Amino acid sequence: MKSSKHLLAAAVAATFMVPMSASATNGYFGIGYGAKARGVAGATTAMPQDSMAAAVNPAGMAHVGERADLNVEVFSPVREAQSAFAKNNPNPALATGTNLNSDSGMNGFIIPSGGYVRNIDDQLTAGITIYANGGMNTFYDDDTVIGKNLFGSNGKLGVDLAQLVFAPTIAYKINESHTVGASLLVGYQRFKAYGLQNFCGLKGDGTCNPNTGAGVGSKAANAGLTNQGYDDAWGYGLRVGWQGKMSDNVTLGAAYSSKIYMGEFDKYDKLFAEQGDFDIPANWSIGIAAKVTPKTTVSFDIQQIDYSDVNSIANHGPTTSGANVFAEGQGFLGTNNGLGFGWDDMTIFKLGMVYEHDAHFTYRLGVSHTEQPIGNDEITFNILAPAVIEDHITAGFTYRPTGKDDNEINVAFMHALNNEERGDFPQAFGGSGPGTGESRIEMYQNAVEIGYSWKF
Repeated sequence: MKSSKHLLAAAVAATFMVPMSASATNGYFGIGYGAKARGVAGATTAMPQDSMAAAVNPAGMAHVGERADLNVEVFSPVREAQSAFAKNNPNPALATGTNLNSDSGMNGFIIPSGGYVRNIDDQLTAGITIYANGGMNTFYDDDTVIGKNLFGSNGKLGVDLAQLVFAPTIAYKINESHTVGASLLVGYQRFKAYGLQNFCGLKGDGTCNPNTGAGVGSKAANAGLTNQGYDDAWGYGLRVGWQGKMSDNVTLGAAYSSKIYMGEFDKYDKLFAEQGDFDIPANWSIGIAAKVTPKTTVSFDIQQIDYSDVNSIANHGPTTSGANVFAEGQGFLGTNNGLGFGWDDMTIFKLGMVYEHDAHFTYRLGVSHTEQPIGNDEITFNILAPAVIEDHITAGFTYRPTGKDDNEINVAFMHALNNEERGDFPQAFGGSGPGTGESRIEMYQNAVEIGYSWKF
């Protein structure tokens, strides 16, 4: 038995040797982590189901038994963007009279997750949960007519951000009704950007001016900004949680995750604010789970993600009116108040239902709703990160081949409804003012997740 546990733990770790990918759902946080959580739209703060519980509420690890879980998600985000660069650029060679439209390629990703739990004694449980975030992942071809991408640079345009979080966890049963837990959050992330050569003037170091520097697209002008390949960073944070059984049928839960303080992306210190800093934002959730019939449990969560506390994400992008790129208080790329994506905080409402049909099958349904974080005056920069999803519909099931819970096959499906946002194209980027040039970003998503669980 002991050797089998070690083999399963090794299998969980080996899953994450595959390349990471991005999953933009609630901003760039996942709707839920693992097939069971995804089936109920992530409404798991008070309803832990497996070793992925610590990705939301570490206290839940005490209530899932000794087990290992492996999940693989096939994720397909379909994104489209429009830029008014060609329509309004003063260069007559580029003024085609129409907006540039481009679909983002790379619409299929494989995303793993997993966890392992064991009981130390009757009160103490230890385990680890591993999961991924991401979302700023786009790939736009240049226009075949004018040979320029959506930002007017030569060649393809895109960014790739992926985050992996390791959460070693301890949960403690205070008594039969109340449990607390804590997870150390060890974050790893990697990033690359390409096709942003025309932003070199926003660095403010003179390298973009051929009279004083090397000029657009040169090695010096690109340095710290674009076409630097992948860079990576590590960081640390903490998540704490509580779960309480209020009655035989009602359970409450609450959890808080600190910001994960990440190291800087040195290769992109002229792109992200605070010299390449890109922390993972703090977030919290509260939830309730109620057993409404002997076979049916309904759960409801409220989650808050504090994007506004990370300058690289929250700082305003370029102004959409007037010749000046910078809004009041904003500075050059890479500085503490440098241009960003202008994201607001997000509050997400999640509703899930679990129906225990019989010894072999359990069924799940879920919906979630939020308001996407991008304002209409921030659309242009967010061509790189079109995180405009607001509504999800999910479903899933568990199949137990032996009729016992020692082995489970878990499957979940997700559809994120299409959403489109439009805004004025900045005059400083060649726009002609409000109403004469428009940026547009649009996305919908589909995902299938399959998992396998062992209980000891």
